[in-house]
Amino acid sequence: MFHKITLAAACFMTVILAGCNSSGTATANNPQVEDRAKLMKDWRHANEGMKAMIEDPSRFDAITFKERADFIADTNATMWVHFEGEMAQGGHAKDEIWTDPEGFKTKIEAFTSSINALALAASEAASAADVEASYGEMASQCGSCHKAYKKK
Repeated sequence: MFHKITLAAACFMTVILAGCNSSGTATANNPQVEDRAKLMKDWRHANEGMKAMIEDPSRFDAITFKERADFIADTNATMWVHFEGEMAQGGHAKDEIWTDPEGFKTKIEAFTSSINALALAASEAASAADVEASYGEMASQCGSCHKAYKKK
């Protein structure tokens, strides 16, 4: 009985670890992918807070919105380093990032422009209306890159 449970546990862990990364390698073995995933998660958290304020303007807090926009803008350059080189492959990133580097670079530039514009708008915002268009553009650029370069 003990061997059946141990075998079942071993099989379960193998499946779980294989699912951690599309290449079958756990991200714990790839700090570059881990760091990228952590920063993306932090960006998602910042974005969700801004989105909530846009969707319900009564919740708009200019200071918090600015902090979140600034966080993404300030860490923007750091993100793209995590996509450089062979070690960067894996995780939720499609191979097209490395087979179409010019296309990926174009997406990065568009996102960078949009997050910088959002951070600027947020620095002067008094209401959700003041940042709504800039936020929409940033979200659109973010989604466009994910659609092209993120595995589902």
